[in-house]
Amino acid sequence: MENADFGNLRDWGNVLEKMEELSKAGKLGDYQSELVRVLRYNDNWRLREAALEALPGVKRPGAALINEVFTIMMREDLYCDVRILAADALGKTLRKSSKTDRHGSGEADDAVGKVLEGMKHLLDDPQPPILHKALRESVNRILNG
Repeated sequence: MENADFGNLRDWGNVLEKMEELSKAGKLGDYQSELVRVLRYNDNWRLREAALEALPGVKRPGAALINEVFTIMMREDLYCDVRILAADALGKTLRKSSKTDRHGSGEADDAVGKVLEGMKHLLDDPQPPILHKALRESVNRILNG
């Protein structure tokens, strides 16, 4: 249950500290809607990248969080490095959640299927080679653990 938020995202130093503190305490998963808000915030690349880097530490990521990271990976108007971070985060997160949440969770299966389909689409399209490499590594992580 979320009992606080990250506050004003323009005050990004405090937001980064709060994310780091929650991540170290293993409680970042309790603030998934705030992570989605950070990922949607287009005015600070540091916040977005920090949220993507912290994602693998989120236990049982919800559909909204996975969908937002997926959206970042698919956005061709964003710079390549953030799309690579998103692909990497999805590979690490879905590998973990697919092993721990396979007790019949249709939501987890749907998320994995959607992400793999999107990654395949990006691999079939002309993209920077470094993005293709990250996508292939993430697909391998998701499928093979």
